[in-house]
Amino acid sequence: MILRDLLDLANKEKRKQERKKAAQKVAVGMGLAAAAGVATGMLIAPKSGKETREGMKKRAVDSVENVKDTVRKRVEMVKDCAAHAEQEVSNIIEDVQEKKEAVKNDIMDGHHEISADIHKTAENISKEMNKPVK
Repeated sequence: MILRDLLDLANKEKRKQERKKAAQKVAVGMGLAAAAGVATGMLIAPKSGKETREGMKKRAVDSVENVKDTVRKRVEMVKDCAAHAEQEVSNIIEDVQEKKEAVKNDIMDGHHEISADIHKTAENISKEMNKPVK
């Protein structure tokens, strides 16, 4: 059993080292690809460096503004949804309170009707008990 545990531990360590080497290869490959992309872009760029930087800056500023506008719109949408949900919940609470009162009134009315029926039935039983036997 101990030998098996040692072999498992050695295999785990070996797989860990292999994954680490694979990750390093991927990172180096991505770095080389990025460098090649930058170099190619500089070589085939139709504009001068200054123009390219200004264009990139303008696109970055425009992107930031677009993100800000989108966030503002989403915040307003969330606020509107929250206000609508609050109103809906208030309406539901009000409706439930009205129904509660209606049920309460029905129970009270039913109680009085049942009480009257019980008294009437008791009177009828009392009259029946007092009748002479035939």
